[in-house]
Amino acid sequence: MTTMTTYTRRENARRAGVAAGVPRERIKITVHKSDGEVRFGWKEVDPGTGDKRRPQRRGGATATTTASAPGTRPTRQHSEGSPRKRPRAGGKCAVVWDYLDANPMTTGKALREVALARGWNVNNAVCELYAWRKFHGLTRKQN
Repeated sequence: MTTMTTYTRRENARRAGVAAGVPRERIKITVHKSDGEVRFGWKEVDPGTGDKRRPQRRGGATATTTASAPGTRPTRQHSEGSPRKRPRAGGKCAVVWDYLDANPMTTGKALREVALARGWNVNNAVCELYAWRKFHGLTRKQN
């Protein structure tokens, strides 16, 4: 009878499998429950016969505006490498972004004055300024 090493966390079991020389995509985490305690193990599986219940997360995809089928929402566009997405059209944040698109040289101080004049929440407008800059990859005020 062989004994299986178990671990207290899934991450530890996966780490042990990788340390044993098994590629990450071929490791399947097993769950062992006994006496109210849960422990995790691992086993090697063929890539085609892995667990089909949950798809693996894949990073790096960027959202783009696409034509949508009836009954579905289109995805929102964002700049390459930016985790921030443009606000939905018609919202209060989108109004600030529209202003910033029209006036890209706006400073925080100037935006505060505009926000007061237009009845916007000043703190939110300034936060949106920095989010807008991050979206466009601008790290400092442009001269």
